Amino acid sequence: MKVVVSNRNNVGRVTFTKIAKVGAIQLSSLTDVNASGQQDGDVLVYNANTNTYIVQTLPKIDGGAF
Repeated sequence: MKVVVSNRNNVGRVTFTKIAKVGAIQLSSLTDVNASGQQDGDVLVYNANTNTYIVQTLPKIDGGAF
C-alpha cells in the first residue's frame, strides 16, 4: 500500500519587515473625544448616544469614590 501526502494549503512564509509607530497623541487632537474641561483624576467614558468619548469625573455613590 502506498501513502500519498498532499499539501492543499500552499501557505508560504510570511515576513513582516516594517512596524508602524505613532508618537504621543493628545486626547484633544482625536475627533471622537471631547476632552474639554479635563482635570487630574478624570476618566475617559464612552457615550453610546453620541458615539464619542468624554472626559469626566465619576460621581460619588453611597459615600464611595471611584
